[in-house]
Amino acid sequence: MPALASRTLSQDRGLCQSPQGKIPHSPSTKKRLAHHNGSHSHSRNNKRRIFKKKQANVDGVSTSRRILTTRFYRRYFNEIRQFLKRNLGLTQAEREGILRLIPLYVNYGMVYPKASQVADDFGKGTPGTSESSFWRAIRKLKKDGMIEVINRYLDGWQISNEYRLDKMIVCLVRCVLEHGDRILDLGSLPRELYAALHLADFWRTIRCALVDLTKAVPIQVALAPGGGTP
Repeated sequence: MPALASRTLSQDRGLCQSPQGKIPHSPSTKKRLAHHNGSHSHSRNNKRRIFKKKQANVDGVSTSRRILTTRFYRRYFNEIRQFLKRNLGLTQAEREGILRLIPLYVNYGMVYPKASQVADDFGKGTPGTSESSFWRAIRKLKKDGMIEVINRYLDGWQISNEYRLDKMIVCLVRCVLEHGDRILDLGSLPRELYAALHLADFWRTIRCALVDLTKAVPIQVALAPGGGTP
């Protein structure tokens, strides 16, 4: 995992420019939402498939608990891009895909686009980007514990994944706190969220912590064998 210790953030001259006006919504599409595996016809394999009647529920982060706000995203866009590059080790192509997920969190508190939609949104305008670039970024962040990927199903069909960005968002904001001008609009945050951003020995603690911004205790430190902190 790339070192998460604080580093000086410099200007990144990537192709993704600072956003203007309203943060983009999830890209519209005429495609069906469900990802049907295999043929749509009722083949013998499909008949043998055992479906679970499970609804696709998504638990979003409420507005009052979103550490990363629209104002924050616009003002510190360059710092966010640099965090993805220097702290998380994402290539330019990989960063572009993740930079399409973050605004969805900012707007809705939940993130569950189709990977093909994300790729279509930026693939033609940024050299080297593709759906495979997006999945490489997801695998890196998942391995480092920065995001959680939750499979969603609707009436037995697998549909778009849900991406929980909670730990990545907390680390991102903490990094800007350390390197920015510290004039951040955090006064409206619930006390427990404000305290979570100011944990002592933050970078060592967060590495093995469980982060869920919807919980009353948003950061829970995982205990090492024997009951100690890792």
